[in-house]
Amino acid sequence: MQDLVRSYNANAPLIQKFILNTLGNVSIKAFNVHLVQRLYKAFPSLELFYKSDEGFVQNSPNVYATREEQHAIGVDRSYLVNELEIQKGYYISEPYISTATGSLCITVVYAVNDGYIFLDFHLRKLLERFGLIERNDLFRILNRSSYAIIGGGLLFFGLFVILYGFYTFFGYLIGVEPLSIDTVFKPIIALTLGLAVYDLGKTIFEQEVLPHTQHVSDVFNPKTLLNFSVSIIIALLIEALLVVFKISLHNYKDLPYASTLIAALAFLLLVFAIFIYLVRKGEEQSHS
Repeated sequence: MQDLVRSYNANAPLIQKFILNTLGNVSIKAFNVHLVQRLYKAFPSLELFYKSDEGFVQNSPNVYATREEQHAIGVDRSYLVNELEIQKGYYISEPYISTATGSLCITVVYAVNDGYIFLDFHLRKLLERFGLIERNDLFRILNRSSYAIIGGGLLFFGLFVILYGFYTFFGYLIGVEPLSIDTVFKPIIALTLGLAVYDLGKTIFEQEVLPHTQHVSDVFNPKTLLNFSVSIIIALLIEALLVVFKISLHNYKDLPYASTLIAALAFLLLVFAIFIYLVRKGEEQSHS
């Protein structure tokens, strides 16, 4: 999705000039079936359009290529318009996620005699028409399906590990195995790892399978890596603590192995702290 936005921004003057010139050639005098036919013939990338009064309150249905929706009549659309720029007779929005279709689009607001025409263009189709991106629907469907299978598998196994942690602890409580330090820490480790796997699967679904949840402005979102790393580090720290307890109770000769594990975790925490510092520094630079 970020690639679509970058490609549009790099070619926005050319695309906007084409849209405005084409609208100038389309006679927009009456809001009727002939206008629908002319607009969708001139713009294959057009998703829907509607009309508003001079106060930007919608006074027509949402008109798609094959249907109309009446529920949006009366909605205030002023949030889509920059009132200073519309004085030129038109306004073209930045790319955003359409609430009507769930796809990435731009809205062109075009002044007419008794109000404004709002036209929503599907950004991917618009860029494909200009040859700025290649059209490969089969690969896109295959890619999304693959992510859906992988993300769904991670969600399933994450839930399975979490339920397994509760199941084993419940077994200890009813006396299947004697209660000990091991029986307390093992379910905790299972829950921590299950949470990490589940969160990773959820993020894959949000970012790759459900595109309407993506944030257009984010080039890299470190939240997923941070959450996953924190869960893994916590699980390893718990395991290291358990190893120390075992050695202190049974065999002090194995203490160097526990020390090595703790030293490795300390190094991992140091690397993780540097990563967080660099991420926050990058965010501060991008906001300044």
